[in-house]
Amino acid sequence: MLIASFIVIALISYLLGSLNFGVILSRKIKNDDVRNYGSGNAGTTNMLRKYGKKAAFFTIVGDMLKVFAAIFIAIQVITYTPMLMSEIDSSPLGAIDVNMFIKSFSGFFCVLGHIYPCYFKFKGGKGVATSGGMVFAIDWRIGLILLAVLMIIVAVTRYVSLGSIIIALFYPVLIFLLHRSTALTIIASVFTVIVIVAHRENIKKLINHTENKIDFKSNKKGSD
Repeated sequence: MLIASFIVIALISYLLGSLNFGVILSRKIKNDDVRNYGSGNAGTTNMLRKYGKKAAFFTIVGDMLKVFAAIFIAIQVITYTPMLMSEIDSSPLGAIDVNMFIKSFSGFFCVLGHIYPCYFKFKGGKGVATSGGMVFAIDWRIGLILLAVLMIIVAVTRYVSLGSIIIALFYPVLIFLLHRSTALTIIASVFTVIVIVAHRENIKKLINHTENKIDFKSNKKGSD
């Protein structure tokens, strides 16, 4: 029963994550595909670059709400699965905060769906907005810390990608420091690897000093 419940949670979370609002909104707004422009990703920054602030705003809202929905459904699955809690208590996971573990597990698969959406040929965004929603759902304190770090880095360097990579690296560190859980730290670390892999082209550009910077004075400049 425990394994079956986690398979259901993983599947639902992945399918919700695959609802990539960058692609959906670009097709709705211009009958176009944002992945044909800029960085080639269906992320908030590329939406800002191509379609402006309004489109970027609705993209980030949609990509954050879907992870909240995924986590909500995951908690319902756990709550209404007979004997599931007793199974967890008797398993190696019994030593951790079950609620946080479920949120982390569901959020991870939702982010995975965002980056590799099954509805859009497995080509999505970088997962920054969806990851942000996941972090706030898991621990709002960590969410605020990472948001502050992101804003400072972007304000100073104007590299959204650099800020995204750095906060992804900080995430498992903060999880461990605040929760002292090996299982949660492992999930956070795997999540970090996924986000960094998604940013591999940005990393190359940062090293070569060819990465695009976000232009705060324009509606259609930035990096993803």
